[in-house]
Amino acid sequence: MSKSFAEIHRENYRAQANAYGIDEAFISLLVESFYSKVRADEELGPIFDNVIKDNWAEHLGKMKQFWGAIALKTGEYHGRPMPAHMRLKNVTPAHFEKWLALFAENLEEISPTPEAKAFFNDRAQNIARSLMMGMFYNPELDLRGE
Repeated sequence: MSKSFAEIHRENYRAQANAYGIDEAFISLLVESFYSKVRADEELGPIFDNVIKDNWAEHLGKMKQFWGAIALKTGEYHGRPMPAHMRLKNVTPAHFEKWLALFAENLEEISPTPEAKAFFNDRAQNIARSLMMGMFYNPELDLRGE
């Protein structure tokens, strides 16, 4: 039985990720070390702690599934990030900038290759842009050309 296009694509994608040094162990390290920085941050820490409370293990597991789905096409993540983020009423675009800066700092410290660093930085930028568009987009500003 021959493989489907999707199976071949997933295998090729994973092989490329592995060539960059991206595997489940790296994703686990990425998530654990990044959220350690977030929790220690005086701005972001309280925001996350207020929402996650005592469920950090569950959150970290979900984030490992999320990044695994993105980086390795695992298909394990079935969450809905936009509705979860829409509930965060005290979050501003500046918080996303801080999040991205910590993410980039973390990647600088732990990435096994420049390709892995670029891979995750690119995806984080796209994810942040998408979430910010959903959370803060104001069509009236577009109509006025602002």
